[in-house]
Amino acid sequence: ANNSSGICPHLELLRGRDGRDGRDGMPGPPGPPGVIDPAIQGPPGPPGEQGHSGPLGPPGPSGPPGPSGPRGSSGPRGVAGPPGVAGGGVTYVRWGRTTCPSTPGTGLVYKGRAAGSHYQHSGGGASKLCLPDDPDYLSYDSSDFQGGRLYGVEYEAESRQPLGSVDDHNVPCAICYTSTRGTVLVIPAKTSCPSAWTR
Repeated sequence: ANNSSGICPHLELLRGRDGRDGRDGMPGPPGPPGVIDPAIQGPPGPPGEQGHSGPLGPPGPSGPPGPSGPRGSSGPRGVAGPPGVAGGGVTYVRWGRTTCPSTPGTGLVYKGRAAGSHYQHSGGGASKLCLPDDPDYLSYDSSDFQGGRLYGVEYEAESRQPLGSVDDHNVPCAICYTSTRGTVLVIPAKTSCPSAWTR
C-alpha cells in the first residue's frame, strides 16, 4: 500500500547467485631486488660438469739435470777390424851412445852430439838436443851472436868412476828407430823397465 508521502517504509533486497570467476589479469612489473643477508648462506649447489681441456701452454724452463744413473753392464765385444797399414814404429834418443841396440826391427837414424843452453844463461830451451854430426846450413854469419845459443854438452865427472875416463869429453847421442814398438819411454838412471813394459 502506498502512503500519502510516497516513501516505502520497507526495502527488500534480493541477491542472486555468484557469477563465474573472471580471467587472469596481465602480469605486473618485476619487483625490486631483495636484500642479501650475508649471515644467511644457502646450501652448496651440486657439482658442475667437467669443462673442456684448455689449449696447450708454452713449454716451461728446463729443470736442473738429474743425478747420474747406475752404470750399465758391458756390451758384447765387437768384431775384429781389418788389418792396419804396414809401417809405424817410433824413434827415441839414446844418450851417451853412437849406436842403437842390436835387436830385430831397430836401426840407427843418425848419430851426433848432445847440445843445449849454457848453464849460466837464461831464456834457452830446457830440453837437450841431439845435433847431427853433419848439419845443413841454410845461412850462416859468424859475426851474428844474437838470439839463443847452443853449446855442446860435456861430461863433468873429474875422477869419479865409472865416468872418470870421459871427463870433459863431448856427450854422444844416437837417434834410433824401432818398428816393433808403438810407444817408447826413456827413463834416466834406470836399467829395468816398469811392470808391463819391455826393453
